[in-house]
Amino acid sequence: MSDKHKIELYSPCYDGDRFKEHRFPLDLVGDLLMLRNMTIEMAKAIYLKKNPGRQRVPKNFTNGISIELESIEPGSTIPKLVLITAMSGLFPHTNTEFFTEAPERIKSAIEAAHLGHDFKDILPNSVLNHFNQLGSNLKDDERIVFGDKTNSKIILDKESRKRLVLAASKSKEYNGPCELRGIITALDKERRTFEIQTINGSKIKGEYQLENLEVLQTALVEMENGKKVFVKGIGTFNAFDKLMRIDSIEDAMSLDPLDVPARLEELTQLPQGWLDGEQGEPIDMKEANWLGEKFDQYFDSENLPLPATFPTAEGNIQFEWSINSHEIAIAVDLNSKQADLYALNTVNQHEIAETLDLNTDKAWARLNHLIKEMHE
Repeated sequence: MSDKHKIELYSPCYDGDRFKEHRFPLDLVGDLLMLRNMTIEMAKAIYLKKNPGRQRVPKNFTNGISIELESIEPGSTIPKLVLITAMSGLFPHTNTEFFTEAPERIKSAIEAAHLGHDFKDILPNSVLNHFNQLGSNLKDDERIVFGDKTNSKIILDKESRKRLVLAASKSKEYNGPCELRGIITALDKERRTFEIQTINGSKIKGEYQLENLEVLQTALVEMENGKKVFVKGIGTFNAFDKLMRIDSIEDAMSLDPLDVPARLEELTQLPQGWLDGEQGEPIDMKEANWLGEKFDQYFDSENLPLPATFPTAEGNIQFEWSINSHEIAIAVDLNSKQADLYALNTVNQHEIAETLDLNTDKAWARLNHLIKEMHE
């Protein structure tokens, strides 16, 4: 008589802003398949180590064994992966022990990488290589926690994943998400490759899909006019986190000449004393990136006009709009994340002066509301 036996293997907690609603983005589904593949590969390695006389695992090694997604639990986002094995009588599949030991080895290596300890004796390169795909779509503020989210040290984030990938990489490169803005300087339709010159002047080559051709081709034609595009995808980075090439594009779009993140990136290139040789503090790149991400995320650029973006002598940012009879200026302090808003109706001289905390959703909602009222 045959039956099924179930064993929980993984309940990884995906932690970050994207997971607060307990949903699982489709671009991360590949992680679950990669965990399955890693587990099988690790189980085979354990079998061979425990059976030193054998050169390969038996042909039926995975017969009667399945790794399945049972559910997605709340608490950020927690996909639950279980091992389903066939049973004969009262006993599970004879290879079950290798498949239950494999996740423990994988999690031990992740913990060691997170703590900065040596993990090379825990996993073979055939398993370590899979980390180049596992977690490749995680953003900088996201992580995968195995075990209790509060106390666990089994954490796969950008740094621990990088250590695991580089340990098995002969070229010392790893894959990860990339976003960049720039000018398209070359396009090869036959090879489906392109070259983009980023705002800091460096040129990066990449591969594109047919659905991206129109955007890239239009940008190439308008290259002399400074037409910029936004490219989001998966790229290859070196050990110093420098983007070497773009392997695939998830999204590509033309940018408005006033695109705020692109303008902010340009302003980070200003040197000390940019104003008159003495005055003019440089714009902090980390803080400028933060402001650009917030603006992209919260400002209703689909329906509202974009501002002109200027640097201030103190190393901060000022946004300015001229909308109908209104003049609006917002002085942003990049350190405090506070913004002083001033608006003037040039017809009736009505003034609005407010301070907004750009760390809050409420502040961006207020900004959208004010700009919308003046735009209508």
